[in-house]
Amino acid sequence: FKTLNPRVKYILNLQEGDSVEHIRKALGIMYPLYVQIFKKADYIHALSYFLEDYGKGMGAQCPSEVVPNGVNFKFFSTIPTQGQIKALQHELGIDPFDTVLITTSRLVQKNAVADIIDSLVHLPITVKLVILGIGPLEKMLKEKTALLGLGNRVKFVGFVPHREMPLYLHSANIFIRPSLSEGFGISFVEAMAAGLPVIATPVGGIPDFLKDGKTGLFCRPEDPASIAEKVDLLMKDSGLRDSIIENARAMVKEKYDWNLITEQMKGIFAKIINI
Repeated sequence: FKTLNPRVKYILNLQEGDSVEHIRKALGIMYPLYVQIFKKADYIHALSYFLEDYGKGMGAQCPSEVVPNGVNFKFFSTIPTQGQIKALQHELGIDPFDTVLITTSRLVQKNAVADIIDSLVHLPITVKLVILGIGPLEKMLKEKTALLGLGNRVKFVGFVPHREMPLYLHSANIFIRPSLSEGFGISFVEAMAAGLPVIATPVGGIPDFLKDGKTGLFCRPEDPASIAEKVDLLMKDSGLRDSIIENARAMVKEKYDWNLITEQMKGIFAKIINI
């Protein structure tokens, strides 16, 4: 389209979380055309600095800017009633003294949900895991859970509408996604807005918002024992936990509010008009 209409300008939006290897394999013989999308763009909007660098690495010569996704802070930070929380916890089989880990993820390789399940063998039986999401690895993950004898500690909820997400987050204690790759990761920021301490890996765009020991904790990729270490630290150090929650919520409110993001996007469109 750009070749046929060179006067038409377009913004390339980058938010892909999959690895370069996965993209190249998925596109096959179409990969050279994929590369041309970068080379012919007039402006690049990336969700993270990682993705901005990725665009340049793909041959983009145009101006670029990082503007992350936004979060409805009020929607995620508003605490449900105790009755709602207790009802959901009862439905999920959560006892009052349990520590509840939660992840909201597509059940695909890059989100490493299997590593969270494996981490439970290193943690007390009172630590349970709630998994929100569907995907091609669901059957394998359920089989792994059964093989490890964790059926009473792992709850597969399946697809949950976005409007119901805050209730699940407020019914848990710690958010975890030990990603192998990540373009940005809005789920992490939503969990922060809901007041959950976040454990993640230092990959892709995650370091843009997660500063280790300040707005969350980093674990090592593909290392269930490392996940367990960070969970144990949050369980034992209430001061660190409270500090992380407070810092992360303040950061989300200051930097990821949709009104701020909207103004930044308006600025991008104004710039491309004048190119």
